[in-house]
Amino acid sequence: MLLDFLQTITGVFVVVYDGQHALKFTLGRAKHVVGPGVHWKWPIIQRFQLADTRHTTLDLEPQVIQLADDLVYEVDAKVLYQIVDLHKAIIEIDDVVQGLQNRVVLAIQRIVSAQTRETIRDVDAMITAIRAELALVEAQWGVKILQLGFSNLSPSPATLEITQLDLLARERLSLYDQLSDGGLPGDAAVALVTGAVVTTHPEREVPGLRDGRRALAREAARIEAEADANAPAKDDPLGLEQLERELEEEGDGPAKPPSTDRS
Repeated sequence: MLLDFLQTITGVFVVVYDGQHALKFTLGRAKHVVGPGVHWKWPIIQRFQLADTRHTTLDLEPQVIQLADDLVYEVDAKVLYQIVDLHKAIIEIDDVVQGLQNRVVLAIQRIVSAQTRETIRDVDAMITAIRAELALVEAQWGVKILQLGFSNLSPSPATLEITQLDLLARERLSLYDQLSDGGLPGDAAVALVTGAVVTTHPEREVPGLRDGRRALAREAARIEAEADANAPAKDDPLGLEQLERELEEEGDGPAKPPSTDRS
């Protein structure tokens, strides 16, 4: 604290702390980089520009990026970097931190926006492509990107709903194919897959079905005739009329009761 006060008052020396380096200027021209310690200078003629050369974390602003297939993703990224050439970091760009942040954001937008719903899952490939784009920046600005990663890479709520519906449809189609291949009728397979309640009807061409219905109608007619041979029934408790109409529609004609003449 005292050194900082004396440095400000006297202006004849500069203090560089651990984790920092300083670029020395003489009459406006960059000379050489100095490390931690106390460095004397000529007032007005010389000056030192300090910079933090420790490992530094850059927390980028959240981004909303549209993919190549129009899905929208929310992206957060972090960068760990270090200044390795203070001369370039001070001379080649006015603000290395702000400049690095902007270049990383642009690289992430360019790489992520070229992805699809399938390729967006390959995080390692995207990070490799982003670092390849930033290699030129590292050489020009004297920085080294030590680590780059996504702290959040997730679909937006609308995109999440779309992807979930797509996965659900694929899963149901696969299950339907399995049930159909197993010999289950189509309507029953649909009911099991979707959870719907449906009524299934046997086919009219099932062997023995028509003969069974005909025999049932004849037996019912015989019972009715024995119960009341002289008067027709006023109602149809057994549903005989409906059954006879169905048989007539099939072309078999009305079912007739068996003859009761024993002579």
